[in-house]
Amino acid sequence: MRRRCLATDNLGMTAPKQKGRFGFVIRFELGLLGMFSLTLVTGCIFFWMFIIGIWAGQTILQPAPGEVAKSPLAKLAGALKPGKQDTVDSGASSAQKENMEPTTEMPVESAPASETEWAEAEPSFFALQISAVRDQDRAQQDVAEWRGRGYEAFSLPPEDEDDPFIRIYVGKFDKLADANQLIAKLEKEEKVKAYIALLPASRLKSP
Repeated sequence: MRRRCLATDNLGMTAPKQKGRFGFVIRFELGLLGMFSLTLVTGCIFFWMFIIGIWAGQTILQPAPGEVAKSPLAKLAGALKPGKQDTVDSGASSAQKENMEPTTEMPVESAPASETEWAEAEPSFFALQISAVRDQDRAQQDVAEWRGRGYEAFSLPPEDEDDPFIRIYVGKFDKLADANQLIAKLEKEEKVKAYIALLPASRLKSP
């Protein structure tokens, strides 16, 4: 009996030590009214979070006036508008005109636009204009110099009264390809920039 009493006393002394993991226990007890109130408050919180999120998306994240973002298709459509295309074309044409302006003041004989027009014109030939001078003696000196280099050179007087330049030419060709070959040779060996001209045979006179 004494041993049983001692065992009972030991159990009674150790029983209070069986508590929570951290040595204490926290309990919440809610009735039906408390559960209903907690559910209502939680629902209101989530509802207002949803409303605030929609408001922020429409006001704070919306781009400012004048900064409306365009989609790629809208940008492409705007770039293909006739007004902008004309502006780009005009800018490109003006830049091409500036680049096509001759670097020298040497006048060049005008030629027909195509070989068909050349063929339909009067008998003519291709020649390379290498210079243009005002003085007749200077023109004869240039012709003699080019002939001394082995080229078939000649000069022609101006056709118009307002044109004071005497033009010096090199070569006489029936085909445009032959004239292009001589141009490449002059640029490589003589360092001279020449221009192809179509001359009527009636203008050619022996010096």
